[in-house]
Amino acid sequence: MTSAAATVITTVEASREKTFLHIVPIALPSIFTGYGPLPSVTQTLNQTGPWDAAGRTRTVVFSDGSSARETLTSYEYPGRFAYRITEFTGVLRLLASEARGEWWFEDVPGRAATSVRWRYEFISRSAILKPLVTFFTRSLWRGYMAKALRLSKAQVEG
Repeated sequence: MTSAAATVITTVEASREKTFLHIVPIALPSIFTGYGPLPSVTQTLNQTGPWDAAGRTRTVVFSDGSSARETLTSYEYPGRFAYRITEFTGVLRLLASEARGEWWFEDVPGRAATSVRWRYEFISRSAILKPLVTFFTRSLWRGYMAKALRLSKAQVEG
């Protein structure tokens, strides 16, 4: 398996429980507002229940008309959750067979604050594409993630 990953980290001025309970089910269009050539999320469809248990799925729809299927693979309140993205219909389908996201929430010692770490990994369709997937992930996608994390932090603290 050939993959490329990016990680972003922030500190949220709120308890771990509050931060986790806000971010896990967050409305994706409110944080994925586009970044450079990357489209925004416009809606989620066909969600199979509250976003609080492994196995839940939904379709994420983007402003360019593309979509992807998201499956919650782990839900460990209030410390971690993970998901898998498959069935890309846009340009990403040419580069990646799937993507995996994982978030960790840890108490900041001595403060009512939470350290949030988010890792996202794209699985390249082939070894030949790995340099392109790596460049995309570490430049454009990391910027997209950083913007989404800033917006998430602002919502929790707001």
